[in-house]
Amino acid sequence: MKSIVVEAPAKINLSLDITGIRENGYHNIDTVMQSVGLCDTVTISRMSGQGLYISCNQPRIPCDETNYAHIAASRFFERFGRPDTAISIDIQKRIPSEAGLAGGSADAAGVLVGLNGLLNVGADVDTLCRIGVTVGADVPFCIMGGTRRARGVGEEFSTLPAFPSCHILIAKPAAGISTAESYHRYDRSGARRHPDTERLVHCLEQADLQGVAKEMCNVLSEVAGLPAIEEIRAVMLACGASGAMMTGSGSAVFGLFTSRGQAKHCMRKLYGLAEGVFLTRPVGYGAVVLDTRD
Repeated sequence: MKSIVVEAPAKINLSLDITGIRENGYHNIDTVMQSVGLCDTVTISRMSGQGLYISCNQPRIPCDETNYAHIAASRFFERFGRPDTAISIDIQKRIPSEAGLAGGSADAAGVLVGLNGLLNVGADVDTLCRIGVTVGADVPFCIMGGTRRARGVGEEFSTLPAFPSCHILIAKPAAGISTAESYHRYDRSGARRHPDTERLVHCLEQADLQGVAKEMCNVLSEVAGLPAIEEIRAVMLACGASGAMMTGSGSAVFGLFTSRGQAKHCMRKLYGLAEGVFLTRPVGYGAVVLDTRD
């Protein structure tokens, strides 16, 4: 039966501010996000029979109705109808979980883009994003990708100039952080420093990597409560990173390097501190079809 293969990039937050909380408990944010070349691969296949089946190369990832990929497929079928065959979704994960890298949202984006192509639905990006935001706040960004500012609960986007060329080193400590717990901690204690997002955007418009690095700020980093985060950040800066910061709700830390050699040297230094270390680059795309197979 026919299959489609989708590459689903992770994201990093160059800045993250919380600007308020809504009556329903959701937080208003102001963030600048960037897609990176660290990707999961989502393969969607039509099979004989009926039903929706999820598989994953990571045993810790649940393959039931709680998986974002399953939720995304179900929402897609609610909008466009169920196919007359079974659907199998296989996820080859490289993006760490509980890292602030939007791994689950990337998979959901891959499912929406993949089903759209596999089933020849022809939905446009806006339609897929409207479905995606019902799955998770980061899913629309993971569909579109690139360099974007997001406001509201993460669904109001403005496109920014392409991120300056650089090497991005990502290190994930063994301990993860629950997104919900991270926001709860922020609600209890707040943050001493907030990002100047307008200045960061100006630096992006000037293709000023050093300026971007200087303006990076994440209000959730103050409440993360993991010593390994600051240890990793300190190593990155000591190894020559222009800037280093926790991404999203954590626990992954990224560093921006102009020199690949320095980034590789830092990578070796971090193997003892982090569960996973990845050297990647900024990319200008979100979930994208790599291949179709009959």
